[in-house]
Amino acid sequence: MVTTQSLREGMVSVDKERILIVDDEPLVLDLVASYASHIGFEATTARNGKEALERLKSELITILITDIKMPEMDGFELMKAVRSEFPDIHIMVMTAHGASYTFTDVVECGATDYIPKPFTLDEMRAKLNRIVREKGLLRDLKQKSLELEKVNEDLKRLDNLKSIFVSSVSHELRTPLTVIKEFISLMLEGHGGTLTEDQREYLGIAHKNILRLTNLIDTLLDFSRIESGKGLQLKFEPARLVEVVEDASMTLSQSLEEKRIALENRLDPEMPQVLIDRNRLVEVLINLINNGIKFTPTGGKITIDTKGLTEKRDYLKMVVSDTGIGIPPEDLPKVFDRFYQGHSTGVSMGSGLGLAITKEIIEGHRGTIQAESRLGSGTTFIFTLPLLGVNNIFQLLVEPMLEESEKDEIPFSMLRIKFWDPKMKREVVLSHDSWGSVKYALQKMVRSVDIIVPFPSSLIYLFSFIDHKLAREIGERVEVKLTQGGYVPKGTEVQFTTYSFPQDCESKEEFLKGCHQLIKME
Repeated sequence: MVTTQSLREGMVSVDKERILIVDDEPLVLDLVASYASHIGFEATTARNGKEALERLKSELITILITDIKMPEMDGFELMKAVRSEFPDIHIMVMTAHGASYTFTDVVECGATDYIPKPFTLDEMRAKLNRIVREKGLLRDLKQKSLELEKVNEDLKRLDNLKSIFVSSVSHELRTPLTVIKEFISLMLEGHGGTLTEDQREYLGIAHKNILRLTNLIDTLLDFSRIESGKGLQLKFEPARLVEVVEDASMTLSQSLEEKRIALENRLDPEMPQVLIDRNRLVEVLINLINNGIKFTPTGGKITIDTKGLTEKRDYLKMVVSDTGIGIPPEDLPKVFDRFYQGHSTGVSMGSGLGLAITKEIIEGHRGTIQAESRLGSGTTFIFTLPLLGVNNIFQLLVEPMLEESEKDEIPFSMLRIKFWDPKMKREVVLSHDSWGSVKYALQKMVRSVDIIVPFPSSLIYLFSFIDHKLAREIGERVEVKLTQGGYVPKGTEVQFTTYSFPQDCESKEEFLKGCHQLIKME
């Protein structure tokens, strides 16, 4: 005998669950409604699809049980309408034995389950309990998703506040540190009077630690940008590696002198120029040289050299090696991880971010970096840098700026400046001094965000987020400034050509093709 208790055994919670049963046979309607009521659900009925839709619009229904073959609107049409208007309602289909449709057919129309006729009370209870459990799981999942979204929003807000805080504090610290550093430098140079040996030593210690603190602030700012997903901003320009290495070595000259470590620069002064962010590459070299200083015993040596070109001959291989204690094999894969620090005793550890940021900078140049080491035999860092060439100008400058132009819907222009001898009817190759003067004059005439690329011939390219009209105005000002200001040899004409996106072309592809025709190496 079926009792109320036996009916409810194994049931899950059915609070607020209301079932709509749809069938054109009154006996089936009454039977299923009776089953649902016995199990503990509140049930209501409809004789066809149209009547069911009216009920759904006027009553709160959470589960729909429907037959397929009905007059006026069959079950398939009903399910499609319900899925469109009431997507959260769970649908169970009552299927007849030998029906021409399959379970796949009803699922494609929006059903979440089915039950074949005839069915028993226990079968109906099992099906409904499963639906309720699934609804509960979905409800919990939605709740957890909402909670997770809120947590993510809170984390984003906190991360943004952290970035603002780091930027603000860094700025507030950098200004007084710069002043202190400059005055200590002046005192060390004797501008404040003759110093005793003790005074020079104390000021030297202060100067060294100010540099350390300045580098730490820069590192924190870089790390904050990387963590926020903004990445490091790079401004590419042609540069000579010998000069970049000299900048880095001067910064670390005192640290090298204190440990009597020799820095050997084997770079060829006549080697080709590279296309780099000069300040960022100085940072890379400082990090790598400083790493060598930390882990190289007194009297050791750090060497900077090249190792040829990459396979495509468009990137230069750079090598920074030391005669230090080396890195254990198990630690070698982790040296570029954030917060990784060596385990050597007696060595002053840094933030653990230097090599991680170094890797970010090199990869920002679309290069690679790797470390090689043997315990007791020193460490070698090998990284690649882009040579100044047409392909790298397009990959690192033109294409990224063009993408930004299209995304932000702002114009982008290229300005080519050429120096011409009208008597000889040929381009003029400027002297080294004239090149320096011309570049200096141009830098004073353009914005800091504009990119100037002088080629080692008679051409200069300017890339800027400006329209065609403004590009021509700048070209005219450059022509007058360089000619009348005495920046070029007498009788030399300054000629310019502009090419703008989207005014001078119909697509990005057309713009790139036009740029390729204007940019050339000689």
